[in-house]
Amino acid sequence: MDEAMVAAEMYRVAAMPGGSPLSVAFYDRHRRADALTSARIIQRLGSWRGACAAAGVESNKPSRASYRHRWSEQDLLDWVRRYLVEAEKPSYADFSRWLRGQEDAPSANTVRNTFGGWSAVREAAGS
Repeated sequence: MDEAMVAAEMYRVAAMPGGSPLSVAFYDRHRRADALTSARIIQRLGSWRGACAAAGVESNKPSRASYRHRWSEQDLLDWVRRYLVEAEKPSYADFSRWLRGQEDAPSANTVRNTFGGWSAVREAAGS
C-alpha cells in the first residue's frame, strides 16, 4: 500500500462520525481489513501525528505533553552491537527477549522504530 492509499484510508476513517481528531484506536477499529494498521503506518511514517498531517486530517493530542527521547541512536546501536556479539543466530524475536533480560535496556520496538525495521537496525549497526 503506497502513501497515497494510506492517506486516503486515513482520510476516509477520519470522515466518519467520531473520527476527528483521528486516534490510533479509532483508525484501527474502522480501517478496512486490507489497510495498514496504525502501528505499520507509524513505523513507515515516523509518528501518528506526522501521518495524520500527511493525510490532511487532524490527529488527537499526544498522551504526554512532551516526549523526551531517552535513547540516542548511538545508545541504541550500542545495545544492538552488544547483542550481535553474543547472539549465535541473530533475530528480532531473540533480540527482543535478550533486551528484556538486560537491566535498563530500551525496548526492541524502540530500536526497530528508530531505524525502520530489523534489517535497517542490523545495517546501521554494521552487521
